[in-house]
Amino acid sequence: MPLLHPSLLAQPALLAQPALPVQPALPVQPALPARPAPSTELAALATLAPLVQPAVFLPPSCLSDEPGRVDLATLRTLTATIAGAPQVWRPVIHHQPDRRWYTRLLLSATVEVWLIGWYPGQQTEIHDHGGALGALTVAEGVLEEDHYDRAWSLVGQRTYTSGDSVGFNIAHVHRVANRGTALATTIHAYSPPELPLRYLPADAACPDATPVGVPAAGVAVETGPEIPRPQTRTAAVLATGDPR
Repeated sequence: MPLLHPSLLAQPALLAQPALPVQPALPVQPALPARPAPSTELAALATLAPLVQPAVFLPPSCLSDEPGRVDLATLRTLTATIAGAPQVWRPVIHHQPDRRWYTRLLLSATVEVWLIGWYPGQQTEIHDHGGALGALTVAEGVLEEDHYDRAWSLVGQRTYTSGDSVGFNIAHVHRVANRGTALATTIHAYSPPELPLRYLPADAACPDATPVGVPAAGVAVETGPEIPRPQTRTAAVLATGDPR
């Protein structure tokens, strides 16, 4: 059974309602309390149904219990659709100056979906996705992506703004960064799910992998420092290992 964040349920407001009526305490007399009428029980069970129904925009292939791979077009559509539904992610998202905030929205046998909040100055390490296909859509803000080849050499950069969506093949190596002065929010999807990421090896130090600072707590977001753009460097060997 897929695991869904409450924000992806069809009617999340029902989460605040009791699922079943509270049963009355047993009476002091030996007689048992009257059993509720069948219609009452059915009505109580009916209130549970919306709690387990996923939102209508989640395709069946993303809710499968059978292991498999979702195609890249579906992953991009999925992230774009969720990003375009602020009622799903807006009540959930956080942006923290001390670390990148994230939470998983969906985990099935075929896909995992993440919601990530980016404070100015935050970035990922250089990494691949362990052989998984991936996609991201910017829900708000601006992010930059640095592209690397399989030898960890910088080969290109792109900037994504609100509404932009991009897919990644199984060999994609990159780093994503918020180098601006405004908050950013993204939706990510990967298939198959839970493959371990592979990072730049510790013994393959390079100038563009140096960690950078982030705005201190209490500092206005507009004054957050920008992350220096990386420079092309000599090749290093990609770390290998069983992605499973």
